[in-house]
Amino acid sequence: MIDPDKNQAIEMAFNKGWFSDLNLDEVTRLVEASTIERFKIGQRVYNVGQLQDKVYCVIDGLIKISIAGKEHEKFPLTIWESGNWFGEGAFHESSVMPLEATAMSEATVLAVPLSEIENTLDHSVLFYKNILRDMVHRTQMLYKLVEMLLFDTLKARVSARILHLIQLFGQPVHDGILLPMEFNQADFARMSGGSRQRINKIFRNWAEEGTLTKRDKLYVLHKPAELQAELSFSQF
Repeated sequence: MIDPDKNQAIEMAFNKGWFSDLNLDEVTRLVEASTIERFKIGQRVYNVGQLQDKVYCVIDGLIKISIAGKEHEKFPLTIWESGNWFGEGAFHESSVMPLEATAMSEATVLAVPLSEIENTLDHSVLFYKNILRDMVHRTQMLYKLVEMLLFDTLKARVSARILHLIQLFGQPVHDGILLPMEFNQADFARMSGGSRQRINKIFRNWAEEGTLTKRDKLYVLHKPAELQAELSFSQF
């Protein structure tokens, strides 16, 4: 009998993302050949430079993808939720991971052996199209991120990051939109390429204006239009 978590993975993955429009037999075979891996908050899925022979799909929880520097500094690129694939660096010949993946919450992921992925690619044009479509989308996100870092003010960069997180995970509350995960100002400094001192000033001004406040370690956005007005590019 198939593992309940794998059954959940089949239900989640079928007709979504890389598995979109694949037949149920193909999806079931891939899932049954995979393993379920669980991670605690802050636990690494893989490190930069680590060899990998599998790719991952988030079943439950949140996975943060970051660039890690030589001095242990981190630049978060994105956060993947249920249904998203990551670890595509394993497709490279060396299979050395160029990025770091860390659980932002307790997370369950499906770890699919690269050999099974390659076998499916050999027999499915649809699978190729799905992966290519996903990679193009990620490249576009990366271009917009580079554009933001090169040409936008720090306030605009922080605004973009907050709006992106709100778009993905925001929960309506009586006086605004709650970001239901803990971030501190150092996190936003790393995400936007600014100093903690300058980030502190931006957040203090927003709090005084009633735009963004902190409540029990979580941020509440009261005036999304104020942040949107800071942007000189389309939100990603």
